[in-house]
Amino acid sequence: MIRRIVVGYDFTEASDDALSWALELAQPLQATVHVVHIADSSDDSDPKVVERRAALARVADDAGPRVTSQLALGSDVARALVDLSEEGNADLIVVATRQLSAMRRWFLGSVANELIQAAHCPVVTVRSGDDD
Repeated sequence: MIRRIVVGYDFTEASDDALSWALELAQPLQATVHVVHIADSSDDSDPKVVERRAALARVADDAGPRVTSQLALGSDVARALVDLSEEGNADLIVVATRQLSAMRRWFLGSVANELIQAAHCPVVTVRSGDDD
C-alpha cells in the first residue's frame, strides 16, 4: 500500500504537474506527500538556498495538510532523491520528465532514468508538455 510519496520538485511547470498528479493519487489513499528539492550548493546559508527553502515550504503549505517539504544540498539529484526516499521509507517517487532529443538525452543524461535504476521503490514519471 502507498502511504508515503516523495515528489522531486524543481520549481518548473513540469514539476507542478508531477506534484498535482501525486496529490491526486495520495488523496483517496490518505498518503502523505513529501516535496523535495535538491539545491546544487554546499552552503546551507546561501541566500538562494534560503529563498528556495522558503518557496518550497509555501508550495507544501499551498498543497495541503498532508504535504511536507525538504530542501537538500547536493549536485547529484537522482542519488539525493534515492537517499531521501530510503531514509523516509517512501513507497513511491514521482518526478516530472520532458521529452529530450536523443542527443540531449545522451549528453545530459536523465534524472528519471537514474532514479528508475537506483530507487528501492517504484518511480512514476509524469510527462510534461514542455519539449526541449
